[in-house]
Amino acid sequence: MVIDLPAVGPGTEDDSDEEDDLPPAELEYLDYRAVVEHGWDVDDDDLFERASEAELGEREHGTIEIDRDETLLRSAEANDLKWGSQCRSGTCNICTAVLKSGDAEMDMNLALSDDEVEERGLRLTCVCKPVSDELQVVFNATPEADGNPGG
Repeated sequence: MVIDLPAVGPGTEDDSDEEDDLPPAELEYLDYRAVVEHGWDVDDDDLFERASEAELGEREHGTIEIDRDETLLRSAEANDLKWGSQCRSGTCNICTAVLKSGDAEMDMNLALSDDEVEERGLRLTCVCKPVSDELQVVFNATPEADGNPGG
């Protein structure tokens, strides 16, 4: 019996990667602990403006460039930022962030409910990559942290 299989191997698929053609995204970050410390609310529309005015330290608030094929967590670490993490595979929620603006997609998610992702904007930074040119995230925002981040 002869079975014809599709050609699979180097050069048989489009080797060009759209992510390679896109410039790095700009990621503005804010530590959830700073939000709590200053009595702000994650749902505030002017949250990042308040953070800029408060002149927080670089570890609490700032902006970095992030490659489109790199996760938010790895990019933060490459910039000497210490964000909470544990599993690095989308199975825990230690690296959870609230996506305040922009678009980012997770490769995998075994820790957050659909409601937490869709309605509250939570993302696991260990498996999350930027889709839009600009993003704003509040990191260290595990769903159990001080109530209900993102909603």
